[in-house]
Amino acid sequence: MGSPRRRRSILRTAILALAWAACARCLPAETIAGASSEGTPLTIPSVAADFATFADVSLAVEADRRRLAEVERRVQDLETRQAVEPLPAPPGEAGAAPKPPPEPAPKAAEPYEIGSDTNLASKWASGYQAESKQKDFRVKIGGRTQVDSVAFSATNGPNQFPTQGGLDPELNDTVNFRRARLRIEGRMYEFYDWAAEYDFVNQINVNNSDYPTERDAGPLTAVTDLWLQLREIPILGTVRVGNQKDPYGYEHLTSSRWLNFMERSFAQDAFEGPFNNGFLPGIQVLNSNEEGDIAWQVGEFKNTTNPFGYSSSSGGSMTVGRFVWLPFYEDEGRKLMHLAVSGRTMEPRAQYTSFDANGLPTSPQIRSVRFRSRGSLRNGPPGPLNSIYADTGLLEATWQNMIGLEFVGNNGPWSFQSEYFGSWLYNARTTAAGPLNTNGYQPAPDTPVGTVYYQAAYAEVLYFLTGESRTYSKIEYRFDRPIPHNNFYAIRGADRAAG
Repeated sequence: MGSPRRRRSILRTAILALAWAACARCLPAETIAGASSEGTPLTIPSVAADFATFADVSLAVEADRRRLAEVERRVQDLETRQAVEPLPAPPGEAGAAPKPPPEPAPKAAEPYEIGSDTNLASKWASGYQAESKQKDFRVKIGGRTQVDSVAFSATNGPNQFPTQGGLDPELNDTVNFRRARLRIEGRMYEFYDWAAEYDFVNQINVNNSDYPTERDAGPLTAVTDLWLQLREIPILGTVRVGNQKDPYGYEHLTSSRWLNFMERSFAQDAFEGPFNNGFLPGIQVLNSNEEGDIAWQVGEFKNTTNPFGYSSSSGGSMTVGRFVWLPFYEDEGRKLMHLAVSGRTMEPRAQYTSFDANGLPTSPQIRSVRFRSRGSLRNGPPGPLNSIYADTGLLEATWQNMIGLEFVGNNGPWSFQSEYFGSWLYNARTTAAGPLNTNGYQPAPDTPVGTVYYQAAYAEVLYFLTGESRTYSKIEYRFDRPIPHNNFYAIRGADRAAG
């Protein structure tokens, strides 16, 4: 709307126009005329014929004045009721509104020197955790304890002597601590992560972990995760050094805390981590694209035969790689499809094949591989007390290549997981070393068998009855901690106070 002065000028003009029109009614029709574009007279009809006398004209003009006065009164009334803000005057003119002061710039974050604040505040976050205010220091303490109880019902076949095809050791009903691990992990100076985990119930063979029937078995504490990593390195991403899982196999990389079952598939024993508990000393690079739907892991590791990250033989290096693609990933992983391929290429580890009564080797080292698989229900901790379902004995060879294919899906409470494994063992030759039940069924010792190919596959389906979903880690691209919708709780009656 315009200013009040301008509005009153418009009203006056309208009143004069109406008054002129009213007076025009009093004039004869021929006096209101003009010229057309052709030069002929243009007659404008007059409304004077509607009035018989000047009294009629006066009454009509007076009525128009009353109506205009009423309109002006209503306009003034509206201006009084509504505070109409006048248009700002042009800059430089008198009465121009002053410019509003500029908004203050956002306060810049105060500079902070990484590592200068080492005070840690404690909290509970899926375990005891303490961290600094800037989160550049953090310590978390946790672990796991798993108990396994097994009862077997078997026919006479598995219980025969090993020389007759029976299992070695035989099936026994047992109760044992499957895993008892203590874990401490944390972060230092924002970019350094570390983990130290120890398993206190490893039942191993002191002399030789390759033969479960050898003497001197005992429980010894072994290391699992024992590494340091540096994150956000240009091009490389994350570099991890120490005892760790090599990036081969989905269920292999998934922690034993988040497995569908207490034990992994038979392929874990045969191909992924048969004697070293799945952990190897080495160096690994982990990285992904910016969207996180493509990831890769590459590492160089020492091919060891024990769960202590120890090897005293030359050679035995192992190169491992894994490539992951997520065709779709929604709702923080509650709906996803995971496709991956992984591979290993390695020189077989050098090892002795026989020992004397004192545990000293009595034979030269040979480069060999042993394929064996224990039962999915263990009748003892990892080591010589587990019944062996399939065993090749030691096969001497010059090189080994392996491939793994992964297909995993997650859809709310449903999850699907499957893998395929293949192994090529080149220039293989049988040996006399190994459990008794393999000696009579393999070709005679020292028989060349060329390239030996073994394969395995498994598939699992899981459904949460309470509606939860598997969570997914985009650090190592595997399943992570499942989070329940509700914690366990109790509703106490009126006779008992809630504690």
